[in-house]
Amino acid sequence: MTMKTSPLLLLLAALPLAGIGNALAAAPTGNLEISAIVTQQCSVQSAALPFGVYGSSALQQNAQIGVTCSNGTSYTVGLDQGAAGSANRRMASADGASWIDYGLYQDAARTTAWNTGSAAVAGVGTGNAQNFPVYGYVPAGQSPRAGAYSDVVSITLSY
Repeated sequence: MTMKTSPLLLLLAALPLAGIGNALAAAPTGNLEISAIVTQQCSVQSAALPFGVYGSSALQQNAQIGVTCSNGTSYTVGLDQGAAGSANRRMASADGASWIDYGLYQDAARTTAWNTGSAAVAGVGTGNAQNFPVYGYVPAGQSPRAGAYSDVVSITLSY
């Protein structure tokens, strides 16, 4: 007696084997957690302000201070009175025996002086450099001795 295999019977026998292939291909899943911390940070880029040769006429010169703070960081930037430490800014001769008075201003009209404290300039960082002008002025009519004069003004950046 020959046995005939029915196509339906073969299909039913193969169904459990089809599920085994999918069960063997399954893999457990998980998550990879990603994080970062952005700290508030700021830096200042200073510049030089060379007035050049002083005679009896007034001198004007400009420079810029660059401030870079992380995005959204509030800050203030101010300038101190320089090495003389007096109410008036002064460039001193190399021997310190003579000086030239000068001023540093926030505006081109030279009416708002650069200082620290309540006269500091406030800003909010963008992550890019933000430039602040410094307008320098040496008044006419001073009679300093011949020689080279200089001063160092500290930039205070608070955030």
